[in-house]
Amino acid sequence: MISSELVFVQLSQFDGFVGVVELAMMLEASVSQVRKLLQDLGDLVESNDRDEWRVIRNITPERILSASERAERDRLEQTVEQSFFVLGSALKILRDKRLYRETHSSFKDYVRDRFDFTRAAAYYLINASEVVENLRCQQFVDTNKSTILPTKESQCRELGGYPPEIQRQAWKRAVELAGGNKVPSARLVKRAVREITQTEDSEPKLFSETKRSLAPSFREVNYQPGMGVEYTVKLDEETYNRLQRYQDKIKSATKCGAIARLLDAIVESE
Repeated sequence: MISSELVFVQLSQFDGFVGVVELAMMLEASVSQVRKLLQDLGDLVESNDRDEWRVIRNITPERILSASERAERDRLEQTVEQSFFVLGSALKILRDKRLYRETHSSFKDYVRDRFDFTRAAAYYLINASEVVENLRCQQFVDTNKSTILPTKESQCRELGGYPPEIQRQAWKRAVELAGGNKVPSARLVKRAVREITQTEDSEPKLFSETKRSLAPSFREVNYQPGMGVEYTVKLDEETYNRLQRYQDKIKSATKCGAIARLLDAIVESE
């Protein structure tokens, strides 16, 4: 089993760039393993667009981390990367259980006074945590053989509001656009969402293959607020089920009544 230290020592024997394939042959290791270890070396090495690598010569040996230091760094970096998910999950529980009600009448006032968050910022974090939970679905992870997950709220923002299957397909596509082995940027996620959700006239194969399987996940609610006024609201399955739970919780006779209660609560909190 080779280590990043061994890769660094081998690479430092050369003055210029060395191809990752050639380096892998020298170390008798797989190309993917060597590339991963090179990436772990961070700013000790650099690469060009031909996947060739070299040591940055102004780096002193004292800067090389030990195995325990690298493990500690990786653990702390992961904590920082997932901080938005932890925040969003906590805010979601505070909101859903109304744990703010002892001091505040609205969630908007609570997050502003307690955390100095705007209502929009709080909901961005909540939505992002829901997206990550969906992407962490065991079935999705097993199918894609990948544990690459968002590391920033902005990467989740473009996925929010779409059904779970669309979120997963778009994230998978974004990872592919990023090269398949690293977290995609928010820009690539936006591009992937656009590809997946294009209109039928110009939809790519990737979206057309999944659209039929998504159709049953949508439910309809007929909204009749008054005499002579009627229209249909189309909800994805997850949102429909959440509305059903809310209706049961407040013991509303209809979903229209449940929606009205939600709208009243929003108006009161503004």
